Formats: sequence, C-alpha cells, structure tokens
Amino acid sequence: MQGVSESFFGQALNSFGYDMWFRHRYAVLVAFSLVLFSLFALFIYLKSPGLIRLQEVLQIVPENRWPSLRDDLDTQSLRLALERNLVYLNKLPGKRKYDYGLQVVSVEQVLAAQVELFSFLDQKPDLQELELFLKKKFKLLESVSRSRPPWQRKENPVLFTGYYVPTLQGSRQSDERYCYPLYQKPTDLVAVDLSQFDLHRHVRKLWPWLEKLPFGPFLEELRFPTLRGRLLESGKVVPYHTRAEIDYGAKLRGQNFELIWVDDEIDRFFLQIQGSGLVRLADGGTMMVGYAGANGHPYSSIGGWLIRQGLMAREEVSMPSIRAWIKKHPERMAEIFKVNPSYVFFRELPTPEALGCYQVPVTPGRSIATDRKLFPGGALALITTELPTFSQTGELTGWRPCNRLVLNQDTGGAIKGPHRVDLYCGDDKPAELTAGVMKQPGRLFFFVPR
Repeated sequence: MQGVSESFFGQALNSFGYDMWFRHRYAVLVAFSLVLFSLFALFIYLKSPGLIRLQEVLQIVPENRWPSLRDDLDTQSLRLALERNLVYLNKLPGKRKYDYGLQVVSVEQVLAAQVELFSFLDQKPDLQELELFLKKKFKLLESVSRSRPPWQRKENPVLFTGYYVPTLQGSRQSDERYCYPLYQKPTDLVAVDLSQFDLHRHVRKLWPWLEKLPFGPFLEELRFPTLRGRLLESGKVVPYHTRAEIDYGAKLRGQNFELIWVDDEIDRFFLQIQGSGLVRLADGGTMMVGYAGANGHPYSSIGGWLIRQGLMAREEVSMPSIRAWIKKHPERMAEIFKVNPSYVFFRELPTPEALGCYQVPVTPGRSIATDRKLFPGGALALITTELPTFSQTGELTGWRPCNRLVLNQDTGGAIKGPHRVDLYCGDDKPAELTAGVMKQPGRLFFFVPR
C-alpha cells in the first residue's frame, strides 16, 4: 500500500512539475523574494514623508475640543510676525489655492482672515477674547496620523526642535586664519521639478497592476519632488557633489564661488544646519548670510551617527554636546562631517535679519519651519510643546509649557513629514541655548478660514 501511494503521489507531483521545481527551487525562491521585497519597497515609497497626503495627516478639531489658548508671548511679536506674513501673502495670486487636505481655500481668503486678525489685535484683546475671535473666523485642524488606528496615535505626535542665527568670524579675503569658504550657489547646480512631468503615466506603464491594489487610487495624488543635480556640458544631469567632494575633494575650489571665508570649520558646518548667520568681518563690518540653495543630497544627522557608533548616548546628544565631542576629537572631524552629504550654499542677505524660505524675515518665537511639501507657507498655526529653562550660567534647569500662535514661514533639510517642526528662537545667546537642547514632543494645529 505504501509503495502504491508513493507511486501515485510521485506521478502527481511530476505532473505538476515536481522535477522542474526541484531543479530550479532556488531561482524560484529568489524570484518570489524579490517580488515581496519590491512590493514592500513600493509600499514604503508610497508612504514616505514626501508623498503623504494631507487627507491622511490633518483632522478637524471640534470647537468643544480646541486646546486652551494660553499664548505665552507678547502680542507685539505676533503683530510683527503677521505684518511680515501679509507682505508675502500680498505677493501671491489671489486665486491660488491653499491646500489644507480636508479643505481648500484661496489665498484671498487666507489674506482677508489674517488682515482681520491683525486689525483685531489693535484692540488689545485678552486671551479669552482672542480665542472667541479665532473660533468665529477659523476652523482648526490638527496634524495627526489618521492612517493609524486611534489606539496607535500619540497624544503629542510632533517633534519640536529649534534653530537660531549664529554669529561667525569671517573675512572677504582668505588667509591662514580665514580659510574655510562659504560657497555661493554654483552656476552648474540645477533643479528639476518632477511634478512638471507626466510621471503618473510612467508609473502605470511600469506597474499596471498597482491601481488594482487597495492603495491604487493614491497614484493620482502622488507629489513628485524637485531633484537637484549638476548640469554637464553634454546636457546630462547627474547628482551634485557631496559634502565630502566639496569640502575635502576641492570640487569647487578656484571657480570663484566663494562668498566669504570664516575661521572655524565647526561653526561653518553648524551654520549650514541653521541656514542663516551673521558674519563679523575682519575689517569691522558685518554680513548677514542666508540660504541660497542645496546640493540635493539627503540630510543625515551626525548626532544619530554618533549614537549608532556608540560614541554618545541618545540622551546626551544635543548641539552643545556634539560640538564639545568634535572639539575633543578633532582628528575625527572630517569623518563625522562626511556623514552628512547634504550641503548648503549661501548668499548675502539685503536685511540684517534672517529670512525664511518665503523671503520674509522670521520672527523669534513666532516663526516655524515645516515640510513645505505638506503644509502651505504663510499659514497661521498653533503649537503646544515645552521650552527649556536655564540657570544664569547657562545650565539646563527644566522645561516650561509653550502654547502660542505662530506663522509657517520656513522649512529645513531635516524637517520632513507631518510631525516635525523647527521653532525659530532668535539670534542671541538664549536663542542659541534653547535651539541647542530643544527636542520635545508636542502638537501642531492649523487655522483655516471659514
């Protein structure tokens, strides 16, 4: 009986290609694994921060669940931030749409609502009157993870960090002291806006079965990024030089792209992270420099690298501690800086104040940087988080609540996705201390005109 069964099943297996399977089982397994990996990679790609839909991020906050408005800054700073913001909004076409995901409004509506708020502040309202005004004129949306089930959502899902305007020592001429250049935007750096190309058609052509998947309709709403690269004489565009190639491979040296020279390599590196800075010149003058462009390579945190290498504990990492570690180990400075391939180019600013990405001055404590691919520039927002407190000697002593109205006026290479906010802290020593240690959870809300 056993022999009969073996013979029967053996013939059956052979009829289904048993021999073929046995001889090529490894190739089949590899092919199957590649298919699974491709599906997984595609899913991660579609859910990456740069391609998230606002419909999956923002949700309406009912009026009876609005957070209490306990604005902890003076009204004058809010009026200044609004005044600067109105300059930006007035330059936009009135019919342009502001996409808040769950609601789309025109620039005209946004401008009118902020003008009315600006005028209302002249009446010096108290916080209760201001809150009533906001509820009457605006709807409130919160940045949450709507794609996650409610039990997986964090109460404070947004990570808040801070940035400031540092002061550097520099010269218009290089010498033994001033030997680290700040580069202007090179002429061969180009930006290719992929949203101008019909890439949806190519996606469908390459993967026609995608639209049959549960997330298939999402293809129409993909937001393709802007790529930056180097334009060759042949007309071909290739990735631009990395930080290692620019600073340690001298790829831009001698091409007259130097804007100014500074005297400290560490200061130069952290200036690129902050985006703007004041340079005190050797001849007695000053120059405010600001962001002019980037090489297009992704930002990589050197703090994270130090943690992964076991050189610093996660709870130890801050801007001051990273600076101290590098100064203590100067022989590893180049190795650490090369970890971040992203590189920022500068220009001289026409104003003594830092400019946000929308070319209006940012206001200390009232301007935030978010992912500009997700959230509309110039939008009125509310943040709730914590700010550090310090002793007279600059030591961290604790944290205090922060609840205030802000304007979305900037962006940053490390600010990606719906749950990252960078708060502009200013240009003085307290601002440097705050930005150096700030890494707190919180909540982010946007006001949409009714």
